[in-house]
Amino acid sequence: MKKQTSQIFVAVVCALLGFLLAYQFKMLAKKDGTDGNINNTDIISEVESLKKEKEELASTNSKLTEEIKKLEESATENGKVDLEVKKALDNARIQLGTVDVKGPGIIVTIKPKTPIFSNATDTSVDLGSAELVHLVNTLWYARAEAISINDYRVTAQTGIMNSSGTSIIWIGTSGRKVSPKETIVIKAIGDKTKLNVALDFPGALKFGALDNYDVTYKVVDDIFIEKTTESYRTDFITPVKE
Repeated sequence: MKKQTSQIFVAVVCALLGFLLAYQFKMLAKKDGTDGNINNTDIISEVESLKKEKEELASTNSKLTEEIKKLEESATENGKVDLEVKKALDNARIQLGTVDVKGPGIIVTIKPKTPIFSNATDTSVDLGSAELVHLVNTLWYARAEAISINDYRVTAQTGIMNSSGTSIIWIGTSGRKVSPKETIVIKAIGDKTKLNVALDFPGALKFGALDNYDVTYKVVDDIFIEKTTESYRTDFITPVKE
């Protein structure tokens, strides 16, 4: 009798504990779900706000650039600004990537190989930021004057980085991205002979995962590269007075 009573008591206690645990888990799940929805909504709202702010800043920047250009041209015509100063300003804008440019150069096309035609030992390795940085540096070293990746202008402040899962490659901080699973085109304006020699250099097109891709290039007489959509920031550097 005592044994049966003990078993019943244990069963009741277990049932009560089970109920309390289930209730607690339910309350925690409900709380997490509610908080998560609020946080997600806040994040989405913040992202949309930042996108709108970015578009407004880009529009304002474009208008100011056009106004400055008109003022400079007007001042030059009136002889108030030395032509050499105007030329220096134009050259600075070209170097910064804030104007559209064109000229002779080279176009590099990178296409993923299919496993059937690939000689690579591991075709599962995708191209990443390291390979793109290598190619861009190779072209800069050959004195390229302007470079773009999938028509995204690369400047002195353009960073190239893999996403956390390496499924995409970010170009700069304006949300520009390319996929290693798709064709990537790099354009470079400069001395065609020097650019061609740089890419012909042994190993230039065999770096990292480039073996898993068909990399071709052609010399072109007229290449068009759009201006950058990024805004330059100089929050910490200041000119040194001589």
